[in-house]
Amino acid sequence: PLEHCRSKTVRIGVAQDQAFCFYYADNLELLEAGGGELVVFSPLHDAKLPDDLGMLYLGGGYPELHGPALAANRPMKSAIKQFGAQGGTIYAECGGMMYLTQGLRDCDGRLHEMVGLFPAEATMQRAKMTLGYRALEVTRSCVIGPTGLTARGHEFHYSTIAPKGPMAYACMLTDAEGESKGCDGMIASNTLGLYTHLHFGSQPACAAALVESARRTAQ
Repeated sequence: PLEHCRSKTVRIGVAQDQAFCFYYADNLELLEAGGGELVVFSPLHDAKLPDDLGMLYLGGGYPELHGPALAANRPMKSAIKQFGAQGGTIYAECGGMMYLTQGLRDCDGRLHEMVGLFPAEATMQRAKMTLGYRALEVTRSCVIGPTGLTARGHEFHYSTIAPKGPMAYACMLTDAEGESKGCDGMIASNTLGLYTHLHFGSQPACAAALVESARRTAQ
C-alpha cells in the first residue's frame, strides 16, 4: 500500500516569495493529503521551474509591489507560459491570477508585462474594489471540479481585470447574503485563475480534483 501511495505522488510547484505569499494552510495540507508533493519556487528570483511538475499553484500576495522585477524575470515568465500552453495544470488566486495576465498596470499608470496566459490586463486602483465572503459554484467543468460543485472562500482586492480578447469563465459567485457577484474563474486549457481565495476545507473535492488533474498533465 505504501508503494502504491508513492507511485501516485505528483509534484506541485508552489510560488512562495515576497510577491506571492498568501495561502490557506488547509489548502496546502489537503493537496499533500491527496498525493501532492509541494515544491516551493520563486517567480521573482528563480530562472526556471522545478523539474517534473504536475501543477503550479500561484497564490495571492502583492505582485503590484514587485511589477518591475516580475516583468524583468523573462525566463520564469516564459517557463510558466509554456507550462500552461502545453496543458499543464495551473491554479492561481488573486495576485497569482494577475501575474498570468498580459500585463499589470500599477497605480502610477506604468504597465508591467506579465506571463500572458490570459488575454487580459490587470489594473491597480487606489480604492478597495471588494471585500467579503463568497460562495462559488462551478458552471463549467474545470481543474477544481465538475459543473455544479460548490465551495466557499473570500474575495479582497484593489485591482480590476479588463479582457483584451475572448474570455471563458468557469464559476459564478454569490456573497454572504446570497446576492450575485458575477462570474469568476478565467480558464485557458488547464489553467484556472480566480479572484476568490477558496478554502478547500469547505470543499475537499477541489484539492482532490487538482491533484488528479496534476497527475494527468504532469510534464
